[in-house]
Amino acid sequence: MKKSDNRMDANSHLILHRTARKDIKAGIPIISRGEGAYVFDEEGNRYLDLDAGVTRPVHVGYGRRDLAQAAYDQMCRLAYYTPCQFTTRPPMDLAAKLAAITPAPINRFLFECDGSEAVESAMKIAKHYHHYQGDKGRFKIISRRGAYHGVNGIGVRALGTVMPMRQIMEPLAPGGIFVDSPYCYRCPVNLTYPDCDIACARNVEQVIEFENPEQISALIGEPIQQGFGALAPPREYWPIIREICDRYGILLIIDEVICGFGRTGKMFAIEHFQIAPDLMTMAKGITSGYVPLGAVGCTDKVMAPIDILMHLHTYGNHPVACAAALKNLDIIIGEELVENSRKMGEYFLEGLKTLESIAIVGEARGTGLWTALDFTTAKKTRALFPLDRLNKIIAEAKRKGFIIKTMGHALEFAPPLIIRKEQIDATIDMLAEIISAEAKDMGC
Repeated sequence: MKKSDNRMDANSHLILHRTARKDIKAGIPIISRGEGAYVFDEEGNRYLDLDAGVTRPVHVGYGRRDLAQAAYDQMCRLAYYTPCQFTTRPPMDLAAKLAAITPAPINRFLFECDGSEAVESAMKIAKHYHHYQGDKGRFKIISRRGAYHGVNGIGVRALGTVMPMRQIMEPLAPGGIFVDSPYCYRCPVNLTYPDCDIACARNVEQVIEFENPEQISALIGEPIQQGFGALAPPREYWPIIREICDRYGILLIIDEVICGFGRTGKMFAIEHFQIAPDLMTMAKGITSGYVPLGAVGCTDKVMAPIDILMHLHTYGNHPVACAAALKNLDIIIGEELVENSRKMGEYFLEGLKTLESIAIVGEARGTGLWTALDFTTAKKTRALFPLDRLNKIIAEAKRKGFIIKTMGHALEFAPPLIIRKEQIDATIDMLAEIISAEAKDMGC
């Protein structure tokens, strides 16, 4: 790849999110344009983006002029109006569209700027529900170790991964409770599926009893979890959690911020488990990252007792963002990208499974176009893999023109839903070469 000075360095006035000073000093690529599943930097390098913008929102690919035109047209008609006391047409239309495609009985929607705001708003709605029901003591939120639910205010209480991000901000608002995640490859309670009787789910009831059920407002979880790398739970997991929540009057918030809008081969990942949440959070793929937008969906049951939602974000129910989302959903549905995610995801996973023969690859897993390779230094004990070695693999992949990322002790892949077989083939070939070389270098 070419080298030049077209990189961000320590002289820039820009503050980056979650980027080490040493990396900035070494020089950060400046991404200047995108086309399909590729992005290009200011040095002229082309990268196959295997994580759809790294934070995974770009479902329909880069350079969609029809999507940009929808936002432009709405800006020309009306760029903004308040989300309280008045409304505009795009958020109403988007709410109706979502009501038609989200799992029943979700059918009421609130729009925010991103997933973090959506999570916090869902927690506020849950608190309102209990307040108006007379259960004013319910304030605790159950989350899972390894979870990521954004970093806003009360929402950061549910952050069960990227620990420094939570610990630096402590003390937090009280009420965050953590339970084990269904990480079968490295079971937190040292059991083996299916003989475990899904202990990670059933043990949630013990935590509820210990914390006092009358103080717990909601349980929040990603249907398929990012924290360990595209981690789907056993099929029995979510039905057990749903039954426990119902028994104790606890609302179930399903976080579809990453999973939603086709990422897992269904419109929403919770469809794989056939349960109905009380609230859903959404973002990322709702606009394919073209403009910021998050959403909260909830049921009539949740909204019925709430006389007034005491909540306000200036850019809530934003007409331009909602107009872009409507066009984005037209593309996802019209171009059958959910089905493409299923087909290409199965093909991608087949390729990744061939890499399990390499000594340091522990498990290939995935659902739709959200896959991962979990690494280990010892396959029998599933010992943790050194993160510096994973970062070497990522750096070598970037040098070869592929953008990938770590999640836990895994490499994670979440490309645009438009990815093609030949691009997947090139990815598997690249990974086989780099990972085999790393295993040889480690003496495995």
